[in-house]
Amino acid sequence: MIHVRAGSQGDIDTIVAFQLRLARETEDLRLDRASVAQGVRAVVDDDAKGRYWLAEEDGRVLGCLLTVPEWSDWRNGTVLWIHSLYVRPESRRRGVFRSLYQ
Repeated sequence: MIHVRAGSQGDIDTIVAFQLRLARETEDLRLDRASVAQGVRAVVDDDAKGRYWLAEEDGRVLGCLLTVPEWSDWRNGTVLWIHSLYVRPESRRRGVFRSLYQ
């Protein structure tokens, strides 16, 4: 069964690795690991910037996504944008994104 939880300091290395893979797979970019690590750490340290969510099964992280809040005057409330979605290739088409999205 897939379990979803908020990311924490202990997840930074995993999230960074996923972001590096995401950039490589989707845009053929090789990002600077140190820069990505600083960016991920900034989010983990400050919920106002966003929040990472991780999908796990049997203690293994299968994927993650970042939600970023934005104030909407049209809705008079906060909306969440989904960024940085990554699911391990071997875990795709198994409902990981669906679990993260719910």
